[in-house]
Amino acid sequence: MALKHLKYHKHQIIIAIFWFTLSLLLHAPLYISNAIASENTAIIIQSQQIAAYNEAIKGFKEGCKGKNISIKAIYDLKADTEEGKRVIKNIKDNEIKPDIILAVGVLAASLVKEQFSNIPIIFCMVINHERFNLQGANITGISSEASVEGQFAILKELLGTYKNVGVIYDPAKTGKIVSEATSVSKNFEFNLIKSEVASDTEVASALKDIINKIDALWIIPDSTVITKKSLDTISKTTIEHHLPIICTSEAIVKAGALVSVSPDYKYTGIQASQLAQMLLNNPTIASLGIRQPDRLKLTVNTQTAEIIGINLSSFQSNQDVILYPK
Repeated sequence: MALKHLKYHKHQIIIAIFWFTLSLLLHAPLYISNAIASENTAIIIQSQQIAAYNEAIKGFKEGCKGKNISIKAIYDLKADTEEGKRVIKNIKDNEIKPDIILAVGVLAASLVKEQFSNIPIIFCMVINHERFNLQGANITGISSEASVEGQFAILKELLGTYKNVGVIYDPAKTGKIVSEATSVSKNFEFNLIKSEVASDTEVASALKDIINKIDALWIIPDSTVITKKSLDTISKTTIEHHLPIICTSEAIVKAGALVSVSPDYKYTGIQASQLAQMLLNNPTIASLGIRQPDRLKLTVNTQTAEIIGINLSSFQSNQDVILYPK
């Protein structure tokens, strides 16, 4: 009798396992579809194909892995406004809208800001972003320049007891940066010697006016000042006078400047992915404002350092320093 009772219970257990397994199989598509539905989607819009933008996008893609953010598409505007309009129309015509947009470069950031007011936007790799009014209730950004404090801290380490720092600028384009720097320079005991220009043809004479009054030249991202012709003149003149140049561009260092302080482009993308997670995890927040880059790198021209007699020993052991030429 006990044996028969045990067999009966085994039979009931087998039936229960069968129905439980069948239930899981029947509901599996529902579980999968719910998981897919809960996944956040992102699209990336880049102004054009350049190495720095691609590095930032690479970082963003890496940062999104395993964070419940799926990158739906990457659009290249090819530096063309008409292509931008076609891309925007394509996105708007699609029934499924992204949960967040990453805009890389000024053309992408400007177009996205104009066209999408109800989707969180993160922009990066926009030089001198203040000029383009990239602000809004749904806009978060990462500055493409190191803070003035960060640049001056490096300059202080390079200059030591020297104090006179020159800057040539167009007030219409970078007046705000220079105004901020005038205040910040006092914290570093710098005397900021300013020279205003209204066109690139005035750069040579502006440099001549201040060259004997300064210990270093600070080049800021000002399109009036930074032209091929003017950079050639600046590089030649400062080398002749054994003066260091500090800037925010690797390209200018390769053209003869001593050191640049700039964001790590790949890490800028990783930082953008972290901001995306913060926004998507808290839908009540639409913007995180403008953030400074989390990680900086220094690019140093060793040939220029040797010519003007700058000791680089304090920088050479730093893993975030890139020596050029290698």
